Amino acid sequence: MDYGTFFFTNIASVTVFTACMGVLAWHNRSLKGMNWFAGGLLVGLVKLILQGLEGKVPPVVSGMCANELYLISIMMQYMGLRWFVVRKPMRSLWPWFAVALALSVYTFMFLRKIPYSGNVVNIPFVMVCGVSAWTLFNHGKGPFRAVSRVAGFILCGEMCVAGYRAAITNLRYMRPWETVHAQTDPRWLYSLAGMAFLATIMVMCDLWFLVTELGRELEELASTDPLTGALNRRAMEEAALRETARSIRHGHQLCMIMIDVDHFKWLNDTRGHAAGDCALQAFARQAKAMLRRQDLLARTGGDEFTVLLPDTHASIGIAVAERVRQSIEALEVPFEEGIIKFTVSAGVAQLDPLRGGWEEMMRRADAAMYAAKEGGRNAATSQLPEIPVSAVI
Repeated sequence: MDYGTFFFTNIASVTVFTACMGVLAWHNRSLKGMNWFAGGLLVGLVKLILQGLEGKVPPVVSGMCANELYLISIMMQYMGLRWFVVRKPMRSLWPWFAVALALSVYTFMFLRKIPYSGNVVNIPFVMVCGVSAWTLFNHGKGPFRAVSRVAGFILCGEMCVAGYRAAITNLRYMRPWETVHAQTDPRWLYSLAGMAFLATIMVMCDLWFLVTELGRELEELASTDPLTGALNRRAMEEAALRETARSIRHGHQLCMIMIDVDHFKWLNDTRGHAAGDCALQAFARQAKAMLRRQDLLARTGGDEFTVLLPDTHASIGIAVAERVRQSIEALEVPFEEGIIKFTVSAGVAQLDPLRGGWEEMMRRADAAMYAAKEGGRNAATSQLPEIPVSAVI
């Protein structure tokens, strides 16, 4: 395989990859990681075209510009990977400033024909690959664990090949205008082929990230109430089964709160269903803000919500229910030209394996909630498990 054939076939394949990734990014614009992937591939494609023109255009274009785009493309890929596994905006722009500084120094050294200027691009490239792999290994969890591991190993491979190419550059082509002579060097060509192979696998990993994200979103939609963002009834039942089994196995306590919006029908009739929806959304937001990360909130009826509190006694559960009740009572929800004020009634029950499973706990919590409604609403009551007579004796 000669130098020209390699670049022709590589440019053709990367063009197809870029077009496909661009279409996928366009149809999934909310996934910012895909936008970074598509942009990185586009920059990489331009870099390949310029590099393939080496010897036919000035070295400033085929050498300097191509190498600068090389570093920018791997940085864009890092941003895409980071979006998928970290899910937090970058707190500082210093990595981009560092890249800009490296490119400025490289441009100066290249134009001045200073030897070993390629290191100014090669070393940051290897560093970005390493940081990308570290990010995937440390943050790639849950559904992204498998793809993060594979992509991390691919990036480690790219680090090795890039390091090898940097060594060749320093030994044989230390002056920036001499790489045109590398076209007949088998080591140079085969290392290019190795990098192209790893880059192709990385594109497959990028698509794997997309498929995993879409699968995660579908699973979330299947278990989430679309109006409030809380879990739906099926998801709560699955969680209750899981937590009940864990509670019985390890002897941990488990508590449940049933919450119902007071006079919800009256709110719908007087202010409209949009007002009712607004009230439910406000309740879900407020309740989530007052619960722990391990606590689960589900919408199990029209205006009825269930809270599952792992590792919690009913005496703590009633305090949690009371805090939620008080916060909702004080809540003022903006709606159209006025505000919505509403209250809730809550019932609390604790898991008692001697009396039944989570269904029995839910039944008792529901009974306690209706007792709160019959007692005047805007209250929280509980049904503590009965102590067997034998335990007292």
